[in-house]
Amino acid sequence: MLGCLLIVGCGDSAGTDAETDASSSGGSSSSASSATITATGSAPTTDADSSSTTLPSDDSPTTDPGTESSGEAGSSSTGEDVGTPGCTAKDPLADGEHTIMVGELERRYVVRLPQNYSSDGQWPLIFALHGNGGNPGYWDATGGDRDIRTAFADEAILIIPEAVDNQWRNYDADPATWPAGMERELEFFDAVYETVGQQLCIDTDNVFSMGFSGGGSFSGVLGCRRDYIRAIAVGGSVIYFEEEDCTEQPAAWITIGEGELVDGRIAFRDFFVQHAGCADTSMPGSPEGCVDYDTCAAETPVTYCTHPAGHVWPTIGTDATREFFRSFYAQ
Repeated sequence: MLGCLLIVGCGDSAGTDAETDASSSGGSSSSASSATITATGSAPTTDADSSSTTLPSDDSPTTDPGTESSGEAGSSSTGEDVGTPGCTAKDPLADGEHTIMVGELERRYVVRLPQNYSSDGQWPLIFALHGNGGNPGYWDATGGDRDIRTAFADEAILIIPEAVDNQWRNYDADPATWPAGMERELEFFDAVYETVGQQLCIDTDNVFSMGFSGGGSFSGVLGCRRDYIRAIAVGGSVIYFEEEDCTEQPAAWITIGEGELVDGRIAFRDFFVQHAGCADTSMPGSPEGCVDYDTCAAETPVTYCTHPAGHVWPTIGTDATREFFRSFYAQ
């Protein structure tokens, strides 16, 4: 089963991912690892009930074979019953801000439920990752080019996580520390995915990651390293992972601005094109400026879009991401 995770990050013109987003505000985190995770929730902008969950040691979310899918957004693309235990949860996870303990580290993430959320149907899940130096506010706002809350208001659950020290990769740290940092963040996503699946009704065939810059770069990690991610949608990203460690094969929507078209970002695009078994040739796609690569496997299409700006999430980005993800869960 292919899964998708939506992650967004930021990168500099040299092909790295250092970003400061002055439009966002947020806190900081530190790292640790453990198999026992406790989650609590609070919502500063909405009324959110506090919750505490102790997860099983198995990182693989369980499914409930007795749960049926209903509703357009909740239907599985395969026709199979893939609902999570949250489909029968009495106290679903509330909309708003939540924290989760992963080992000794308290981590933060924001949940945005569809306005018509009901556990009667299974819902696509989208992880949206801020860039390096940013925080969940990058995606957790309405209006403007990054308004994913409005774009997915009727069709998907959004999870907007916060990186340790607000950076998915710390370019000021010794590069020898980067692999451990990547594993720490993967553990965080596994914990959140498990917790959310216990309390919300998720279509596990349709889990995505999107992001810009460092967040897009880490979305690539998720797509390569986690089988619950079906597709990624990213902008301005570079490769964080060792290519031989990319054991999964996600579909991918990738955008690069004309003002940031450097080797590191081109290499990210070319890797996912080749990894999906696509040819170097392509045909015009939608919207204008996009191409769909030829001969990709049906389950792993790759779309590439250029835009005239530099290192920014483009004006086409949110709508194009929605259409790309819809091509999976609206089948």
